[in-house]
Amino acid sequence: MSEEIRTEEKARQEQAERAHVIVLKKPHTWERKEFTEIDLGGLDKLTIRDAIDAQRDLFGQQEVASSLLCETTTAFAMEIAAKASGLPIEFFKMLPINVGRQVKRAVQEHMRKTGVEDNGVLRLKSPYYFGGEQYTEFDLSAIADMSVMQESAAENVMAREGFIITENTFNYLYACVIASMAVNKPKELFTGLPLCELLNLKEAVNNSDFFE
Repeated sequence: MSEEIRTEEKARQEQAERAHVIVLKKPHTWERKEFTEIDLGGLDKLTIRDAIDAQRDLFGQQEVASSLLCETTTAFAMEIAAKASGLPIEFFKMLPINVGRQVKRAVQEHMRKTGVEDNGVLRLKSPYYFGGEQYTEFDLSAIADMSVMQESAAENVMAREGFIITENTFNYLYACVIASMAVNKPKELFTGLPLCELLNLKEAVNNSDFFE
């Protein structure tokens, strides 16, 4: 390998490592420590289970974000940022509003929908491994034939994990449970998906074509 190729490869690697780093225009001081950037590199390691936990935490705090479009709210973005960075949630709550908006955009961009659902088939952004198998897509078309009993069973799972049932379509755990029923696999197959697949899964499970 030539020196030029090695240099280019190193530059690509460094760029990838800093893909989720937010550089602050003005240093932010918290607990006597000055921060010039916020590293959200941990976003790539988070899973849908982390989003479920964040949503439940917000529910426990009686945040509106727990029952509405959670992924659009500042509170949810800060919970995810705390998990991704390893910094306390208090750090993010005390950020200047302009920096908070940068953090929120970074989290939402990581989770953006890509329109990868077609005819009941959810196509993943990248190959996913679970239980020694590789998955690139999930056929969720069986949702159209599910019964009320199965939906009630999904709600029971939500209740056992601390959610009071309000509107199922807003709940991430519900999406995982229903998807697992559709493919006859454990819900952990879906809760373990990378965080970036969250909104694609949620939209696929709630596809209006299933409920016509």
